[in-house]
Amino acid sequence: MDKSIFSKIIDREVPATIEYEDERVIAIRDIAPSAPIHLLIIPKKHIASANAITEEDAPLIGHVFMVAQQLARRFNVDHDGYRVVTNVNANGGQTVFHLHFHLLGGEPLGRMNSRNTGHGGASSSGTLREAGLLILMAIGLAIGFNTMNPKRINWVKPVFERVQATEAEIERLLGASGKDTARQIAAIPPERKDTAIASLDKPETPVTTKSATPGTTTPPETPPARQQEPFRPEPGVVREVGLSAFRTLLKSPHLLLIDARIPESYAKGHIAGAINIDGNSAEAEIPRILQLPQDRIVVIYCDGGECELSHHVAETMKKFNFGPIFIYTGGWAEWSKQ
Repeated sequence: MDKSIFSKIIDREVPATIEYEDERVIAIRDIAPSAPIHLLIIPKKHIASANAITEEDAPLIGHVFMVAQQLARRFNVDHDGYRVVTNVNANGGQTVFHLHFHLLGGEPLGRMNSRNTGHGGASSSGTLREAGLLILMAIGLAIGFNTMNPKRINWVKPVFERVQATEAEIERLLGASGKDTARQIAAIPPERKDTAIASLDKPETPVTTKSATPGTTTPPETPPARQQEPFRPEPGVVREVGLSAFRTLLKSPHLLLIDARIPESYAKGHIAGAINIDGNSAEAEIPRILQLPQDRIVVIYCDGGECELSHHVAETMKKFNFGPIFIYTGGWAEWSKQ
């Protein structure tokens, strides 16, 4: 059987304003009060309604009224008067089937058939109030669950700043060697690009030439080693890039490539060298993010389009001074078709 909303309050799964508690009962404020003083006194033992009370429950029910007496004194309604009532089943106005007693006071309550009490059989206000109680508590439960959930849902859709990286920014980051690579990539026909890009990093095969003296060879002059450009940190900078710029960034020796999709999508296929950080739970991944090297050009992708998952990861990494960060907007959808 599912736990009632009151059982969840007792177990601290749902928040409530608790006015009294002992080992047998708990008293909370009604969140949709029908009187200036409106408390709910709830036995911790699950009893569906007054109809389910047994003889062995008599001490418990007596204790409920002793607690009601104490609360009436505490809230200064014991002298002027108060009411302790319970609703029984649907026609009696009961909507939460866990026995509970209403303590009402603070104003003249009138006769029991008075509409302002919310407990008359001819009035629907009691049912509406109980329904309102359930709705508000359900909202509280949803907020609590969402807050504790690492994959929580944003109540307001975030608006991310979307700035396209310029060619000059890419060249400045990669330096002269990056410019040369970019020009080589641009000159490769699309149908040969993947193969050709892979070959750009292969060292040239040494060539042996004949010397003037028979039977000997002279090694060719060793070309000067291409100097690796130092990493240029730009903490907090986030830019978007298209396919051409993404291909250029892939040539950087300082690259950190991140797939922001869910693990299931990553497992089905991803860009070579990418690690997986699910954008849905980016904040929960902070301990892992902090283990990543910061002297890297971070490139993030997801399925493509607005790429919210990538932005979630980027915004989280920004807080810890990672950067520069680039978001490949074409994502896996575009790359997988190359």
